[in-house]
Amino acid sequence: MKENMNKISVLAFHQDKEKITSLLQDVGVIHLELDDKAYSDNIKTLQEKRSQIVRVLQTITDLHPHAPTKEVASENLAVDKVLVEVNDLKRQIEINEQKLEKLNKESARLKPWGEFDRQRIKLLEEKGLHFAFYIANNRDFDQYDFSNTVCEVIHSGGKKVYFVTLEHEEHEALPFEQVQLPEIALSEINRELLRLKDENNHLLEKIKSYNSAAGILENERMNTDTELEYEVAMGSYGNYAQGKILHIKGWYPENLQRKITEALDAQGIAFSTAEPEPGDRVPVKLKNASYVSLFEPITRIFQLPNYHELDLTPVIAVFYPIFFAYCLGDSGYGLLVLAASIAGWFTFLRNARNLAILGSILGAFTTIMGVVKSGSVFGLPLTGSDALPLFSFLGQFVIIPDDQDFVFNAFNVALMIGVVQIFTGVISSIIKRATFHSPVAALPQVGKLLIITGTLVIFLADMQNVEVFAPYTSIAQMALFAGLALVLVSHDLKISLVKRVGSGLLPLFFIFTGLLGDVLSYVRLFALGVASSVLGLVVNQIGLQIMGNGWLGIVLGVVFLLFGHSLNLALAILGAFVHPLRLTFVEFYNNAEFEGGGIEYKPFKKLKSDLK
Repeated sequence: MKENMNKISVLAFHQDKEKITSLLQDVGVIHLELDDKAYSDNIKTLQEKRSQIVRVLQTITDLHPHAPTKEVASENLAVDKVLVEVNDLKRQIEINEQKLEKLNKESARLKPWGEFDRQRIKLLEEKGLHFAFYIANNRDFDQYDFSNTVCEVIHSGGKKVYFVTLEHEEHEALPFEQVQLPEIALSEINRELLRLKDENNHLLEKIKSYNSAAGILENERMNTDTELEYEVAMGSYGNYAQGKILHIKGWYPENLQRKITEALDAQGIAFSTAEPEPGDRVPVKLKNASYVSLFEPITRIFQLPNYHELDLTPVIAVFYPIFFAYCLGDSGYGLLVLAASIAGWFTFLRNARNLAILGSILGAFTTIMGVVKSGSVFGLPLTGSDALPLFSFLGQFVIIPDDQDFVFNAFNVALMIGVVQIFTGVISSIIKRATFHSPVAALPQVGKLLIITGTLVIFLADMQNVEVFAPYTSIAQMALFAGLALVLVSHDLKISLVKRVGSGLLPLFFIFTGLLGDVLSYVRLFALGVASSVLGLVVNQIGLQIMGNGWLGIVLGVVFLLFGHSLNLALAILGAFVHPLRLTFVEFYNNAEFEGGGIEYKPFKKLKSDLK
């Protein structure tokens, strides 16, 4: 569900603009229509300051300095001083990194030649001896005639030969790659490398010492954001009544109207309110029950609904856990997801406990689904074996087997779940059209619903011989023809009836082909569930074979089982997360005629950091 929003337009004389903007920020519940192109020197300065704070915060947090060697007393720190000092330290590290990169290249060039005294070579050259350094392929080197040349091989490695020639006078270069070596000796390069690395480690320790300033910097970032939004709001006023009066527009939740009117009336500020109109870009604030709100992050992965359509999060909250559990498909894996989520509540998900709850729900659904569908625990089947009493007990709850002779097998149930979601999507589109447009606008979707219903009943009764649907064949045929007629005569009310009927064949084509393609897409639920179970079974078989070879085999077998099931679990979770999203955002959203593009409700207010 979504909060009902109202429009507000606040009027101001030019001299009252600052006072009114401050008041709106203090009220803190109005989503202002800010001008993204608003510009001033203050805005530019604040943007640069914010970018600098974010960069410094990123520099500090990237180091993860949980126990800095020297802590800086945060209460004695000035933000500007921290920004300057950390930036200077980071800049020096970057300069050193560039020097290290250059020295490493020179070290790599000198390494094959080893350590030698460049000064002694210069003295010899002054006496008339000339040195030349070459690199050649082994084959070319062996085939060349060096009888008239003094040649000394310095290093031979891989397919390369590194050698030096010595002549009493300058002579024509040999047909090989001649290299110019750095003037600095290899030992000096290595000493400089060590010095720069030590210096960088020292500089990093200095940056780590500013870890205690992270709270101050985060607070300063919040304050800067508050000032920045204020400046943008100041630049977002438009002229009203030939420029004598200014005005700014915004939106607020309907249930906060009293708070807003009392605050503005108390200051004698003129304003007007109105309900949204079609075409308005209204911000969206989701309002769902505690369980449904857990699935709002999934809705946001795609897009927020726009204000003039339904919020489909409640439907996602019903189907997504079923899809996830069907894809993961193993009760043992479900227990692991549940256990990891519960552990995360107390540890790594302490600051995101909604995710821990969501993971627990998905794990619990998978644990149950792993029993009722196919019956699998870490790849071990619950049916067909009486070796474990627990498995025998749980086996009686397997109501969706893989047996193809059983109507409600895992394959058919996956398709049935898809049909139910498609029905839900079409019904959602009917409600959307009737609510936000008109009942007449919903007629084509009503026709689509009748077509789908009639087609499925006829298919199941006549082609699949499902007896329960046999008495309703005549009703299904009437529903089918009624749906065809509705789509033909109402799919585009802007054109004449004759043209409408003629052009109605295309929507009918899309309905029938779309129905087939959408339903078959849900086979992926079955396929992924089978894949994870079969891979788990294969891991068990290989692991047990390894364990049959003595104590070493037992150890190796246990390691293989842990590794194999961990890898299979990771792949299964990835598939169970991604493919239900695809079914939701493609098949379901398409049938629900989801448009999206909603603007998130962000009230104009003073920001406060939770960090201390």
